[in-house]
Amino acid sequence: MKPVFLAVALIAGLSLTGCSGADSQTGSAEETDTAAKPTAEEPPQVTRLDVNQLKQIIESTEVDGRTFKTHDVGAVSGSEAAKADDTADYEPAECKQFSMAAPNATEAGNGTALSGVSSDSTMSVELISLADETAAGLQLAHSTELAEACSEVTVKSQGMETTMSYATFDVTVAGADESVRVRAAIDAGGKAVLNSDTVTSRIGDTIVTIASLADTADEQVVTTTAEEFVASVNNVG
Repeated sequence: MKPVFLAVALIAGLSLTGCSGADSQTGSAEETDTAAKPTAEEPPQVTRLDVNQLKQIIESTEVDGRTFKTHDVGAVSGSEAAKADDTADYEPAECKQFSMAAPNATEAGNGTALSGVSSDSTMSVELISLADETAAGLQLAHSTELAEACSEVTVKSQGMETTMSYATFDVTVAGADESVRVRAAIDAGGKAVLNSDTVTSRIGDTIVTIASLADTADEQVVTTTAEEFVASVNNVG
């Protein structure tokens, strides 16, 4: 299962990149510059969802009989896998930082993040609530660019070579402002391990990422799960 954890860590990292301290500093500079200029009217205030609200969303949402339990943001990839990932060799090398973004995102301090896994361990969910809609929109766009930049990744870890291919697709998720789908094909030792789907949606200032942790015959299950979580976010927000 290690190759699966590596792939999920990279997918999670792609969705969380943009919660970094560097992006936070850039955003602050832009906000300061904007604040210095007079405007005709102030934009509406957006209230960031707190960790208790994110936990409520995750643990109260049920999809096709699946319930979800919360984890810390890095837990979905497994603590041992995360440790191994830290010593893995990536090609392209820059994709490693995106993989490590998931375990480090909470410490970055830009936004509130929480993750969970389904009761049958086939689906993961990541929720991120940011300061405003602009930040969330930029993150979704940035995540798509990074998925394209890391469309072919080779990872060498613990004597095993894993190849992961990523492709992005448009997807419609009811209730979301915008969404993107990422298809990951994972190969280890010359053998196919998993085809995983991820759907990331923006609802106002909140990002919802749903990823499959096991092959499924139903290609719509990830989108359906995303729609249920989007509805839950809308109900809380």
